[in-house]
Amino acid sequence: MHPWPVIVLTIGEGEIVADANGDVLTYPVLEDASPADVAADAASEACRRLGLKACRVQGHTEDGEVYEMIVDTEFGTLEERSTDPATTLTSGNGTVHGRTSAGRGGRLGRRRTSSGATAVRGGVRRPQARRRTLMMWGSAGVFVATLGVCGVYVLQDPEATPAAVIYTPPPAQLPVPAPAGWDTYATWTAPMQSSTVRAILDPSGHPVSVDGSTLTAHDPKTGVERWTRTAPFTVSQVALFTLDGQSRVAASTARELVMFGDGPDPIRVDVPQNGTIVLDGGTAPRVDLPTKQTLIVAADGSTVSRVVPAVAEPIEALDADLVTADLQAGRIWRVTTDSAALPSPATLPSPAEGAELISVLGSIDGRVVAAWKNGDRASDGVSIGFYDLGTAPDATEVTQAGLVTLEGGDVSASGLQLDRENTLMLAGSVLIDVSTMEAHRLPGAGKLSAGYAWVNTDGEQSRINSQGEVEDTTDSLQASVPDLITADGKAITRATGSPTGDSPNSLYALADTGPRPTAPPTTTTTSSAPPTPAATNTSDPASTSAVSSKENP
Repeated sequence: MHPWPVIVLTIGEGEIVADANGDVLTYPVLEDASPADVAADAASEACRRLGLKACRVQGHTEDGEVYEMIVDTEFGTLEERSTDPATTLTSGNGTVHGRTSAGRGGRLGRRRTSSGATAVRGGVRRPQARRRTLMMWGSAGVFVATLGVCGVYVLQDPEATPAAVIYTPPPAQLPVPAPAGWDTYATWTAPMQSSTVRAILDPSGHPVSVDGSTLTAHDPKTGVERWTRTAPFTVSQVALFTLDGQSRVAASTARELVMFGDGPDPIRVDVPQNGTIVLDGGTAPRVDLPTKQTLIVAADGSTVSRVVPAVAEPIEALDADLVTADLQAGRIWRVTTDSAALPSPATLPSPAEGAELISVLGSIDGRVVAAWKNGDRASDGVSIGFYDLGTAPDATEVTQAGLVTLEGGDVSASGLQLDRENTLMLAGSVLIDVSTMEAHRLPGAGKLSAGYAWVNTDGEQSRINSQGEVEDTTDSLQASVPDLITADGKAITRATGSPTGDSPNSLYALADTGPRPTAPPTTTTTSSAPPTPAATNTSDPASTSAVSSKENP
């Protein structure tokens, strides 16, 4: 038998670790996951990283039982290996593959004890890749899969004993002040070469960190690696999209763009040399060109072209449509084809007689937001208008869906911040919830992230929710701001420096315990994890510092 590269599955408690020639993968077996499916997925991924379509696998139990298996990446199967020499095949790369004498309808494998004894038994191979069953009986009972993997070694050596290497990210203390509502204690950390790329959530709710060209998804509870993907460049920006009903994680640098789907290989997007890649500009990645064209990216990496009117700017990719606006005149185009014959624009209706348009702020999910000045006096206030787009291809239609009046006379249109996942905008000191059509004047300008506005005033950082309510404060203007908040309430935060000094940049999963109290414990209130906000303490002056007023259209 040719000495294949070997993947070793080592029985453990709730985890699967795969090592493909030193490339270690760790897969936890969660309550809602089939251990057999997790084992097959891990072995398949390890086999692909070796550049093979099929690979020999050894399963090791904690009491010394050893099972010979074959993983087939084409069918996603993990099955016991035939010992019949007549059933071995050779792949195109010269690798010898064991096959069952019964073909797809059956299998024949062997079990070796730690002393080298074998036991033969038969079984049935499933015809469909996703109907995997991995049930091998040893002296300890059912082989339920926790997968560990070791390096490559020669199978002829019966004395070789692989040792599983399981990496669980360690806890640590955040080296900078924690964001309002969290402590500096991190239940796990992940090293990063650079802390400039914000983390995102994948479709399963796993935080995804960026380390150079590598994207890594972590289990939100333990930080254990769930999957990794490698881009052909150093990543400067990532985002999650749903394109044509398929989830895609997009990764870009200044002039290159790839997307990742179910497989490990990147989907390349052809980006013109003078194109500007925009990942925060709609429901799809887009590439803006200086020729007044925009390319909108599809799930397979192809693009469609949309013409931008000469006086307009692209403000949102809406599926395969492009929403553009003349920001100062309030004219809107929804461009649905690649024709140079543009649809007739729509002009945003004024909220009141004499109102003056400050600017079109942007668009989220087809709802355009604009700011209006109600009069020359500051006491006249400003209005935030919400306008829904129609779908007619020949003429753009807009309908006023909502209107909010705020005190004060200014709304900053420059430096607009968007949080599309939570349908939020932050224009200067005005926080706008686009889905609920609410707007709130904040006590100052801040940063929009993780579904909150983070505002620094009077030596404190305040965390303000989409209703304009201060949920928590911390007495530090240097407090960090998280990239996202997981479903179990962890604030995923980037920071430079680490307590041990062995990683200059790291991602920290902060426990949702609240800041350490300075008052007696009986007066401490622990904030709850989003999306259910903690009750606002109206006796705290900070909790009343955000002013808002709403008016129905």
